[in-house]
Amino acid sequence: MFCIVAAVVLSILGIFSATNRRLAKEALDCVFRRITFRPCNTGFDEKMKAKILGKVINRSERTARFLSKNFEVLAWVFFVLMLASSAFMVRSLYLFYTTGSCNGANNTGFCVFDPNGENNQTSSTTDGACPVPTNLTNGGGLTLDGVDLSLWPVKNTESKDQFVFVGCYSCEYTRKVYPEVRKLVDEFQPEFFFGEYPTKLKTDYLSRIGYCVYKQDQEKYWPMNDAFFAEDIALLEDKTATDAILTNLGLDADAIETCAAQPETEEAVQKLFTEIRKTNFYGTPTIFINGEPLVGPKPFRVYAIQLEGFFYWLK
Repeated sequence: MFCIVAAVVLSILGIFSATNRRLAKEALDCVFRRITFRPCNTGFDEKMKAKILGKVINRSERTARFLSKNFEVLAWVFFVLMLASSAFMVRSLYLFYTTGSCNGANNTGFCVFDPNGENNQTSSTTDGACPVPTNLTNGGGLTLDGVDLSLWPVKNTESKDQFVFVGCYSCEYTRKVYPEVRKLVDEFQPEFFFGEYPTKLKTDYLSRIGYCVYKQDQEKYWPMNDAFFAEDIALLEDKTATDAILTNLGLDADAIETCAAQPETEEAVQKLFTEIRKTNFYGTPTIFINGEPLVGPKPFRVYAIQLEGFFYWLK
């Protein structure tokens, strides 16, 4: 087993050292001979054992005797540890590729491939026009059970797949992931629900505008969404900037503004917020793909795998 461990370690070290490359070649030859039930013709294991013991004995004779007596046992221990660490590394790579985290979907534990935890970051729901009560954010798992999706803006209603997106126009992480989400929706055409929840804006003004645009022209609601996410955050609550976006889309800005000021519009928007809160979301963006929640701005591949399977690029 020592030959296997040495072959792996020396192969890595051999990237930087010609001496280690030569030793790695000997170790690999030894491994090949051992797995074919033949002894190492280079005496590699004994040579390396002598080198190790020669260094150790100068520091501690007792330690050297212990190593000499238990060399094969220790080699097995290191071999098992190497296998275990390799298995964990492969698992972490797989989970990172499929969920955006080394530890599984929505797990915020440290991940060496995402050291800053960017794939799991969310914008707080305790600020802005509609803070989420802490008893909701701290209790209950993410779910779509009991959520009335008929109140949400939707497109691609004929699709068998469902993509539910909770986000806000002014939230950094929602804005970061929105282009990837739109690309995915355009490419795979899932039934796409969008629930805008103003966790950072001072009012629900844009929510009411969005409700009125969707009511007036559903097709133009989605380019309006694109424009709001592309707008400078500082201008999101500026009426002049909003009217310019509506006008550029060929909408009657005055009629939309009048609709947004109506009490029934406010009531309808609050009903939508109630349904969004039923998901128990605790930050934006929160996404449900066929009922499975993903929190934070995941890479495109994570959503695509959840939606279309591991080999999504072949479809």
